This record gives sequence, C-alpha cells and structure tokens, in this order.
Amino acid sequence: SEQSNSSNDADLIIRRSFEQSYAHILPCKKSSWKAMDSRIAIDCMQQTRDHIMTQNITVPWWFQTLLRDILAGGTGVYSPWHHFYTSKPPFHFCTMGKVATTEWRKVFCKLNKEDCVDDNSPGCNKQKCAWKTTQKMPTNAPWAVFVRDPLERLLSGFLDKCYNPRARKKDSLDIEGQEKAMFGAYVDVFPLKWNVHFVPQAMFCDLHRNIDKYDFVGNMGKDFYFDLDRMGTKYGGQLPEVLNSTFGYMDHVMSGNHENTGKKNNAHATHTPTKVARFYTARTVRRALEYLSVDYVMLGLDVPEWAKQMLREESSNM
Repeated sequence: SEQSNSSNDADLIIRRSFEQSYAHILPCKKSSWKAMDSRIAIDCMQQTRDHIMTQNITVPWWFQTLLRDILAGGTGVYSPWHHFYTSKPPFHFCTMGKVATTEWRKVFCKLNKEDCVDDNSPGCNKQKCAWKTTQKMPTNAPWAVFVRDPLERLLSGFLDKCYNPRARKKDSLDIEGQEKAMFGAYVDVFPLKWNVHFVPQAMFCDLHRNIDKYDFVGNMGKDFYFDLDRMGTKYGGQLPEVLNSTFGYMDHVMSGNHENTGKKNNAHATHTPTKVARFYTARTVRRALEYLSVDYVMLGLDVPEWAKQMLREESSNM
C-alpha cells in the first residue's frame, strides 16, 4: 500500500544511512554505564575514529565531521552538564540540548534547593542552584531520560539559534517566505561544524550503548505531559509538585489533552510541532533522517506521520 511504501521509504533511508555510518562505531571494552563523566566514552569513540582512518573505511563526510567535532570537545557532548542527579527522590537524569534542558535545570534546582542555602554552598553553580546534589547518592539510584523526535529537535535548534527574531536582528536576516529554502540550505551544511544542539541524542550520556539500562524513558512528543505524570508517580516524593510547577502538566493530564505544542508562557519555547510544514520539505526530511538515523535505530523512535506524508507525496509526484 501507499502508506507502507512511505514507511518503508523512511525506514530504508534510516537503515542505509546507519549501516554506512553509525554501524562502524566499535563496541566499548570497558562499560561506560554510570561512568559518562569519565573518559571511557571518549576513548571508545576515539578508537572508532582511529579505526575508520587507519583502515580507510569509507563513511559519509558528515559522519567524519561528527566524530571529529564531538572528540574535539567543542560540541560539549561529553561534558558533565548532561548528567543531573538528586537524592530527593533519588534518581539520575540525562539531559541534552533542545529536549527542554532549560526547564530540567529548573527542576533540579528546585529538587536540590537545600544544597544551595547560601552563595557559599559548595554545590552551587553560577545560577545559584545545584543540578547535582552534594548529598550521598544511593548506589542503585535509577536513571531517567527524556528523548524527542529527532526531526522536531533539529528544527527547534534551527528556530532557536538561527531563525528567532534576536538571531535574525543580530545578523540582519530577512527570510520571510523563504523558510523552506533557508532551512533546507542550513540542513545541507550544518555538519561542516557540528553544534551541540544538533548532535544526535544517542551520542549524549552514551545513550546509544546504554539506553536499555534506563529505568525510565520519556518522550517529549504529544504524550509529553502524560510521561511527566508517569515519571512523577514512579519516583514520588516532591517530584510531581516540582514537575508541575515547572511544566504545568497536571491540568493537561486532568483534561486528557494529548497536544504538546510547546509551553505557551515560555519565552525560550519554539513551539516546533506546529511549524514543521512551514520549514520541512521531503528533501530536507531525507537528509535529516540520514544524519540522525542513530536516534531512530538505537533509541527506538518512530518517524512522525507528517514526515512519512511528505515522502509519500514526493513519491506520488515522481
């Protein structure tokens, strides 16, 4: 059927790209699980890059630059600020850019507020709060993460860093009516130098090796508020109250609202789900699926229906 063809088309793009690129990542001799702040993940990825270069393995140009840039440190992929934790209630959290990072920082600042009673508290950061508790963490504390559709996350990064009025005013850009062309051009070239907000989610916290060990995996999609509710119920304590004060999820859950278009009163939100048709084309979808194939394969994410529809329409017009 036509529907299964578009699904097969997306799957084929993802599978082909993954096999040409991310499938070459070597297994780690030492486990990077619970050691993401150490050099284990970096050393493993360096071995992969060395192997590809010394064996003259042919990989796409964008995968070469991805390995180069995440290992150079400029992208911050292996920085400790992707790992938050609290003892009230006890759990670890993997956070990454364009998956509500700003909001998750607020959550952990509230959870760990007793670690920052004054400016001299050793656990306080520049924001006068603590994303990592100074209290002793139980050795068996569970790990949690929220992931996001990679295509939406990519557009969200573009909207925030390149398209928003502040960025445009600074660079004197006027692209009204040229959104598809501008975004398409950007997607073609951004891997020349990878920015942390566009690196695949699977690279953070070594998720591509460890996602199956996580106690909780939520999705920042249409069921985001329901996943927040599930998380709050699972870990209990002050977490539901803190999550609600940050995300305002309880009203959505009570009303059975399965729409997540971005937090209305959040100046940092880009309201991406409502904007995909204005910026994406079938061609841009294809290119993005190639770059981000590892997220769909290793994190078990589904290609969204709107992207399949674009590929469907492209096929029917050929």
